[in-house]
Amino acid sequence: MPFPRGVIDPLALNTMQQAMDQACCDLEVSQSDEKNRDRVAFLVTGLMRAGVNDIGLLTNYVIHQFRHLA
Repeated sequence: MPFPRGVIDPLALNTMQQAMDQACCDLEVSQSDEKNRDRVAFLVTGLMRAGVNDIGLLTNYVIHQFRHLA
């Protein structure tokens, strides 16, 4: 189920963080690369809002979109 703007429960936040961390690792985006970390976070958040909450699906989507848009 999609979550409304401004409402993120701890489980959703944990899922988002794991997907972001995994995508950044796979894309070799460093902790200090704020621009690309923001791009990854934007993609994760958008798909979570659409109702996807599977870490694997989120990670794969972000990696695909990130590479496609780069």
